[in-house]
Amino acid sequence: MRAIIRTKAGKEFSTMKIQNIESPITQSGELKVKMVSSRINPVDMDLMKGFPSLKYKNPQIGGIDGAGVVLEVGQNVKDFSVGDKVIFYRLFSDIGTWAEEITIPANYCAKIPANIDVKEAGAIALPLLTAFDSITQLNTKKGEKILIHGIGGGVGFQALQVAKQLGLIVIGTGNQSDKPDLEKAGIDQFIDYKIQDFSQVLKIKEVDYVFDTLGDDILKKSIALQPKKVVSIKYVDTSQMHKAGVNLPGIMKWLMKLMMGKFSKLANKNKVQLIGQVTGANGKMLQKAVDLISVNYISRNFKSLSLTDISTNGLTKNDVGKVIVF
Repeated sequence: MRAIIRTKAGKEFSTMKIQNIESPITQSGELKVKMVSSRINPVDMDLMKGFPSLKYKNPQIGGIDGAGVVLEVGQNVKDFSVGDKVIFYRLFSDIGTWAEEITIPANYCAKIPANIDVKEAGAIALPLLTAFDSITQLNTKKGEKILIHGIGGGVGFQALQVAKQLGLIVIGTGNQSDKPDLEKAGIDQFIDYKIQDFSQVLKIKEVDYVFDTLGDDILKKSIALQPKKVVSIKYVDTSQMHKAGVNLPGIMKWLMKLMMGKFSKLANKNKVQLIGQVTGANGKMLQKAVDLISVNYISRNFKSLSLTDISTNGLTKNDVGKVIVF
């Protein structure tokens, strides 16, 4: 079978090559899946470049999420059958979805609702799980207001769908070109980041929560709005890295805490609870997430790549956000 392999550590995706390898053997507790699609996420580039404390396999298949159809069910797996359409996200320490066939622990997987196309499911796995985990940590109540940054992006758009199903009033910063999709998904107030500064548009304490996908000055300005809580995928909480299967060396934990200190201090000053989002493999949570948004699922177009495309042109950082279709 064909797979996209990390041949060695390298800048961005420069060392990723398509190779023919043997189809994996299904172990106890696993599913063998015929891959249909997988999103190229920003974290995929980081993991392929080389990540502290991770031990890479030989061969090391790229990719951390995706969707496909179950080919085999390993021993001691009760909730899945051959032919099931599944969506999944792996641990940093167990990457490998960019192949025509993969094996994966069944407890990383969720069944795809009938009204969501399996090809599109592979385009939303990590974004959806990240959005759902982030927003549910806030313990929101129906009718409260949330500000979502980068709401037209992969994670932001899924956060919009999750938030609306939870009964939240959603304000979002984004690009004007995404506005039609955002309105279809029920956004209540749109702020065009190119011509409007959200910190000038919104009053102090106007929103109850903020979901930040951008970091830096956006995170600082969000904290200064004094919501009850801010959850950010750019604020690194090293105590939560175990969720992704990572045990950082002590020096790395110290450095990250030092780098994040400016945000922690600002949050304390403004009496805001700041939460660092780390997404881990969790099939039960992913099932709740995909079931929740399936009630009123809004489909989006996405750019795709085939294995033939990648064999001819390789992968670059410009491919982040595209979807590999097998």
